[in-house]
Amino acid sequence: MTSESEGPARGGLRGYLTTRGDPLTSMVLVIPLFVVYQLGTLAMMDCSRGACSWRANGVDFLTGNLLALTGGSRRAYAAIARAASAALFVGVLWARQRAKLAPKLFTPVLIESAVWASIVGPTSVLLSRAVGLGVQGSGSWLADVVASCGAGLHEELVFRAGMFTGLAWVMRRAGSKPWQALLVSGVVSSLAFSFVHHLGPLGEAFTARAFVFRTFMGLLFAGIYRVRGFAIAAWTHALYDVWVFTLR
Repeated sequence: MTSESEGPARGGLRGYLTTRGDPLTSMVLVIPLFVVYQLGTLAMMDCSRGACSWRANGVDFLTGNLLALTGGSRRAYAAIARAASAALFVGVLWARQRAKLAPKLFTPVLIESAVWASIVGPTSVLLSRAVGLGVQGSGSWLADVVASCGAGLHEELVFRAGMFTGLAWVMRRAGSKPWQALLVSGVVSSLAFSFVHHLGPLGEAFTARAFVFRTFMGLLFAGIYRVRGFAIAAWTHALYDVWVFTLR
């Protein structure tokens, strides 16, 4: 498997399937997840009682915390969203000057991610039912779709692109063997990924079965990220969540 920095150097289906997506192109390919999440969140906020609230599900731990920090202000949240959008736009412009981006990969990335999600999603639903785990939704399928876009983007960014990659890099610099760095960083990031779903007012009550199940899913997403890159991991995660909320 080629390195992520090699990006779309090869052509054709074989080149696509044997090349890991480069990070700058991946940043461009996940912009639709960012847009859907931000616009959907702003549109679905309930501000009827003064302070705004967001009818979120258990995978969306970001919006509720941001609203709490801003005192339930839609205007403040919109300002944060605009700032994030501006930073993303500047990042894309910077990347265009320094790398060969391949936005045409969006369609094959979306198709591949849908294939992964169509395998992982129904399978995970069957496994979760087998061990007696439920799925905590918001009560609105559309709100769950919006939150799924946010979860796919934010959780892959934090736990895979950030923690998994960062810890592996630190361990490699400290002298660890590559397989040791990948193993330890994969396990640690997956444990953290599972644990965060039990935090906050929207978090699930802690059970060993739920924790082990999500740790396993974290390892699975870490594997997809390591082999196929950030964009496919983020889109697979988002579409996987949609599968789960649809089939629950």
